[in-house]
Amino acid sequence: MSVRTFLCFAAVCVVISTTSSDAQPAAAETIKVPADTTPTDVYREIQSIAHDIEQIRIYMGRPANKQAPIDVKDVAPREVIYQASTLCEKVNRLGFEMIREVTDKPVVPNRKIVPADVLRMVRIAKEQIRRIGKELPMDLSPSKPDLTEDRTPTDVFKAIVQLNRQINLLLDQRFSPSDVFSEITLAIAHAAKLRSRWPGNRISPAPKWELGKRPADVMKRLAQCFEIVRSIAEAKGLQVLQFDIDDASQKAITPSDVYDIAALLVAELAYLDRTLVNTSAPRKMRYPGRKVPSDVYQRAGILLRQLEQIKKLSSTATSAGGI
Repeated sequence: MSVRTFLCFAAVCVVISTTSSDAQPAAAETIKVPADTTPTDVYREIQSIAHDIEQIRIYMGRPANKQAPIDVKDVAPREVIYQASTLCEKVNRLGFEMIREVTDKPVVPNRKIVPADVLRMVRIAKEQIRRIGKELPMDLSPSKPDLTEDRTPTDVFKAIVQLNRQINLLLDQRFSPSDVFSEITLAIAHAAKLRSRWPGNRISPAPKWELGKRPADVMKRLAQCFEIVRSIAEAKGLQVLQFDIDDASQKAITPSDVYDIAALLVAELAYLDRTLVNTSAPRKMRYPGRKVPSDVYQRAGILLRQLEQIKKLSSTATSAGGI
């Protein structure tokens, strides 16, 4: 392992650690926000963060994100907050790289999520960005977002995804297939808990490893997983967002984009787990070592097989309270 690789690995480990003595407490619940916070209020805060990030981007001389917004609809606040959690992760990594300071990752509340919860999460990211700004040889000029129309959770979701994409372009150690591999492993753990309602193996065998896969291939497989999750949820009267990635968008897919969707899958599976099974949440794995898209594609294949089994078992279940 080269010195550069070791340092990059160490950076990842520090950022994802939740027990570091150097971490600043996130303390999401201590951040006061109005109980009647609306999606428009959250959107306004995202615009303010985007303004700060744009100034940092110019200072760093990094490229601007040119990807088109993701095509999603019917987004709920619980889905938005997981993207906000991903925003905190990416801002945390930027904070480590620029000022060697990280915060503990805020925990998503185990209850019905409302816009006020999302705003708290977003403000944790904003505080870290402001700490970064104070260490730069420039002042971050304040922004005054001017919204003339109300915004929906779907609008907020899209704005956070775009912000996540831009932050990834500022990172020296960008979100990689290894990060996606870890997130999909967490999704597999959630699916295993759902699968445990029936006899048999909770984790499906891995499909054959295939050479030459790209992030877009992984995204397609995760989209298949997402459709099955949505089908399972709708059969139980639960709503899950819809998203679509066209051919033009697939050409620009990066590991960071795949990570965002993998994190969303974790959110949906956690929702099903909490709603239908109500067991304790599994823990995210540590750095799995260097992975390539083919490794991640195979990992996503395990998840796909699990979900296909769960859908089949769920559709034939007759026991009361079964999923």
